[in-house]
Amino acid sequence: MSTDAVAEIKARLDILDVIGGYVSLHRSGTQHVGLCPFHAEKTPSFSVSQPRQVFHCHGCNEGGDIFSFVQRIEGVDFPRALEILAERAGVELEKSPRAAARGAGRRRSLELSELSAKYYEYVLWSLPGGEPGRRLLAERRVDEGLARRFRVGFAPAGGPAGTALVRFLVRKGANLSELADAGLAGRGGRDSFRNRLVFPISDERGQVLGFGGRALGDAVPKYLNTPETGIYHKSTALFGLDQARQALRERRVAVVVEGYFDVLAAHTAGVANVVASSGTALTREQVRIIARHADEVVLCFDGDAAGRRAAEAAVEICTAERLKARIGVMPAQYKDPDEMVRVDSAGFGALISAARPEWHVLMDWTMGEVGSRPEERRAAGERAAALLSRIPDPEVREPWVKEAMRRLELFEGSEFPKRVAEMAAEVTRARAAGGRSPARLSAVPPTAPVAADASDPGLADEDPGHPPASWEEFLATYAVQRPALARLLVDEMGLDLDDLASPAVRRILEAAKAALPGAGLPLHTLAPGDRRLAARLSVHELPELRADADPVALERAMADCVRRVWRAAIRDRTGREIRELFATPGPEDPQRDENVAARLREMVAEERHPPRG
Repeated sequence: MSTDAVAEIKARLDILDVIGGYVSLHRSGTQHVGLCPFHAEKTPSFSVSQPRQVFHCHGCNEGGDIFSFVQRIEGVDFPRALEILAERAGVELEKSPRAAARGAGRRRSLELSELSAKYYEYVLWSLPGGEPGRRLLAERRVDEGLARRFRVGFAPAGGPAGTALVRFLVRKGANLSELADAGLAGRGGRDSFRNRLVFPISDERGQVLGFGGRALGDAVPKYLNTPETGIYHKSTALFGLDQARQALRERRVAVVVEGYFDVLAAHTAGVANVVASSGTALTREQVRIIARHADEVVLCFDGDAAGRRAAEAAVEICTAERLKARIGVMPAQYKDPDEMVRVDSAGFGALISAARPEWHVLMDWTMGEVGSRPEERRAAGERAAALLSRIPDPEVREPWVKEAMRRLELFEGSEFPKRVAEMAAEVTRARAAGGRSPARLSAVPPTAPVAADASDPGLADEDPGHPPASWEEFLATYAVQRPALARLLVDEMGLDLDDLASPAVRRILEAAKAALPGAGLPLHTLAPGDRRLAARLSVHELPELRADADPVALERAMADCVRRVWRAAIRDRTGREIRELFATPGPEDPQRDENVAARLREMVAEERHPPRG
């Protein structure tokens, strides 16, 4: 049996997910409880501890970890339980020479990553070449003791060849293939990190999995992370988790920030229960790992529009994972936690303690000042409904619906709760169909709300017999999920909105084009039929819109859709003209036939010269 395989399976699988596939569980304090699957009972005595990753039944005394549970529930021995869980976790057991080599490669990557961390530390603290890193730490007011505790290091430039680390590790017996597999060097033999302050990213046991590198001065990219490797996975990595374990165990609250320096600053302020998402938006996998160590999370992101959007996305994931969340709102004069701590260390601790419930803060951001005019109140109500519809649990949603009604000065009997419930049902159906969370819609209150006209055709339901063409639906999806792309499509890629065959798609693109910079799609400006289309498209999974997608692939996809719209418009106009030529019945007309042929030739010639982009 491979101890590496057992550890890897336990790292990838959460006991709640495994047991939840067999037993209906619900939270009770710090535990999850349910009816024991191993003996008959009417009162739940079966409990699961997510922090400890174990289960126990107080009725029949069965207990253990995920392997014990699968052995008992499936009636199999340990080797078979190992196979079942390995398949579920995507872990290949070391049964074949190939699998054995993969396990050995993983262990070698861990070994080389540890050696690299020690090398970077030595350069930072013991060599003249580490002076730029020491200077940056001093500028950011990071105490040397704290930096050493987090094993901060410095990657030297490595001369013209950029091979300082490579040369060191080769002398230690490594080869270039091993270094590339560990993400420490490129296939060409150059160091992955050069002239950067380096932060080791470790698992909860302190094993170094990868690194985050901060550039000096204005060099780009500002931050660089280890690429995906056999041991480093961006979606599961949490910077500072190994240093936060004790504080998390004591407080059962996790503070989540965005950057490496934010984590160090939080420790300076006495907030040790802190982790960062390692250069990526908070993922569901990261939230599940946090939930093993904490019953509640405090999100404390940058104070700009991007930070607010990141907080919104994180709240939605926490809600889906049933992890209670609060939001610590950065004071306007500070950019991020690091900057705040440097000025007001005690104030940061107070901010975390006073963090408010997540939906309270999101409602503040979304509704803004309600205003007194009917159209302002209607727009605020639409924004509130769009926000609250993303809370999947009706019991959790209800008090926030009442709070929104209080702010809107609506009385009992108002249609607002019904409207929220309808939108929530639509979001739930869209999530089930698309397998992802909806795009955020109008999180920032607009400056000039637009009231819907009762004669607007968008008030009608979509005509199921006339769905948008696939390329038009793609364009609408881009606009719904990333409204800023609407301006790019029109202003730089040559999309003429009048060429769109679908009026609903045209209206969605117009609304996205009018959105404020950094804001979501202004949902309140769309009539109900268009809103339903936008809700469906908000969960439409497109590979080119993934966070890790190649920007060139997105540009090509957009350009292809623009060309298709343009060609379809040409053919539509040509078809109408030809139909007009044949509209009057009569004998054969050579001149008319010549005109039709000429128009078709013009269409072919026109199609050879697509719009710019």
